Amino acid sequence: MKEKVSNIAAAVLAGGRNSRMAGRNKGFIQIGGKPIIARTIELLGEIFEEIILVTNSPQEYKSYRKAVVMVEDIIKGAGPLSGIHSALSVTGKEAVFFVACDMPFLHNASIRQQLELFAKIDCDCLVPRIGSSAEPLHAIYKKTLRDNIYGFVKDSNDYSIKSFFKTVNVYYWDLEDSRFNKKIFKNVNTKEDLLKAGGHYESKIKSLA
Repeated sequence: MKEKVSNIAAAVLAGGRNSRMAGRNKGFIQIGGKPIIARTIELLGEIFEEIILVTNSPQEYKSYRKAVVMVEDIIKGAGPLSGIHSALSVTGKEAVFFVACDMPFLHNASIRQQLELFAKIDCDCLVPRIGSSAEPLHAIYKKTLRDNIYGFVKDSNDYSIKSFFKTVNVYYWDLEDSRFNKKIFKNVNTKEDLLKAGGHYESKIKSLA
């Protein structure tokens, strides 16, 4: 078994409104009989010493308290940048690897490959990219970006991560446009996504219509 990474933490962002899933918490969608959030924490636990869960509904995740450091948004209302800022604020590690709570196909070896590349590259943020499509929530951010994010959000009405990337040193990790790579970054956003992933939510797929 490979050693866990000690200088980089992992963070799961679980702060979305889930509007396309009828308001249901996407982290609790079941794929292969296990909630996505449980699968994610388990996989990240094989790689990282520290896992941070960013959520504004901590009571929903109380069963995971022993496995994660739980934190709420410090900056309210700035979307994923709020969650990224919060995780960077609480960690003592030099960087954080971020994912969303609705990504059921994360891959251990691919994450480790990304971490190895980050160790060799001088950048503020390492972001995988397939063609012109970047994946900001399968990316590594240095802790020093905490203040950059705070300033960006306070000085702008644009909370887009892509806009923020224009203000810092980002390295784009270009990947092959393959089915395997696309699947790793797949989110479960809609009923159709859920069905394609072979999953269910409380065994009531029809209720998601």
